[in-house]
Amino acid sequence: MTIFLSIVFAALAAFFYLRHRKVRRILRAMVDAIEDRRAYLFDEEATWAQDFGLNRLSLQLNELLAEHERSSKQELGYLRQIETTLSNLTEAVLIVDDRSLLVMANSAARQLLGLGSDCEGRRMEGILKSAGFLEFMELAEEGSAPAWQEIEITRGRDSLFVEVTGARIPESDAESRPLTLFVLHDITRLKKLESVRREFVANVSHELRTPVTVIKGFTDTLIEDHEHLRKEEQIRFLQKIYKNVERLHLLLEDLLTLSRLEGEAINLNREECSLRKLIHDITENFLPRLNLDEQTLVCDLDPELDRVNVDSIKISQVLQNTLDNALRYAKGFSRITVRTSRDGNFFLLEVEDDGCGIPDKDLSHIFERFYRVDKGRSRELGGTGLGLSIVKHVVQLHGGTVAAGNVPAGGLRITCRIPIKPPPLKTSFTFLNQDSMA
Repeated sequence: MTIFLSIVFAALAAFFYLRHRKVRRILRAMVDAIEDRRAYLFDEEATWAQDFGLNRLSLQLNELLAEHERSSKQELGYLRQIETTLSNLTEAVLIVDDRSLLVMANSAARQLLGLGSDCEGRRMEGILKSAGFLEFMELAEEGSAPAWQEIEITRGRDSLFVEVTGARIPESDAESRPLTLFVLHDITRLKKLESVRREFVANVSHELRTPVTVIKGFTDTLIEDHEHLRKEEQIRFLQKIYKNVERLHLLLEDLLTLSRLEGEAINLNREECSLRKLIHDITENFLPRLNLDEQTLVCDLDPELDRVNVDSIKISQVLQNTLDNALRYAKGFSRITVRTSRDGNFFLLEVEDDGCGIPDKDLSHIFERFYRVDKGRSRELGGTGLGLSIVKHVVQLHGGTVAAGNVPAGGLRITCRIPIKPPPLKTSFTFLNQDSMA
């Protein structure tokens, strides 16, 4: 009997040991399925496992894995949508954690701030050179930042001006780190335009003040003391008034011309005309202003270049202003040369003098309005300071370029490079109210 019981006990022990191994194998397979994020395929022939409830466990496991996969895909879809949205925003977006580490920067932010592909994970102090932004960042993290703030950021030798807003991102769980989102709107162009506008208003006010003051002074004298003034003095005063009225008239005409050139929809009245005839007609009008005993005006024109398709009235204005500039400001000149040549599909119109030239530091500025190399002498000569600015705008309107350079032998050369024929597509230009940005 004892032997029989021993055999039965050994058989039962072997049976349960084998079942235990199978259960362990099944559980291990389930764990592997969970780790691999895949469904567990239960062996339908192992009906014995139903007695242990393993089939129900596998079904629940597969349902949980399927639900997790659906949630993961949905979350990934949301993240991709957010990522795509931020990447396509024109505004710069930065996300920073509570340790001042950059978590995310969209493409607009990378381009605006000049950030590299490895910028994430770096401290903001090492990325941006802006004490104002770092102070705003601290306030935003504390929740006490203003709705927006104008901040200057140094980037190399240049400065960027941005309007920045900041907001805390709600924490998804207790373990996540606090994040702050910043949106930067670039206003550098607006700041430059504002600066140019202020400078322009100041320049116009200054240019108007002198002739108006002179006119008012002589007019008051004529009104109050006309009984005591000799006739010769009255005539001299009237001549002074007339001279300053002419100066005001020229200034206002040039300002109106610039205003029209800077209009939003400027249409050129292009027509085929003779460049040679246009130049000869204008230069003849300037001959009476020369001291023919000491000064000459020479036309060095390309014989094979004549017919061009341009707005003849505006190109005439270009030549008139460049010649007038040479006659007024080329101190000590004896020769002015008007030269034409061909450069591919463009023609070059050059006005060169053999005068004193100008300092190299002023070359890049002479096409800016009201810019004068010798301010005192320029006003004595009656210039408005707008002639070369008009030249630049007219040439740009034709799709060309203008440049100035000193001649090695002495003097100044202004070169206008203008298309011989208009471009195939109609082009309109919108000029900003500034010259240094062109």
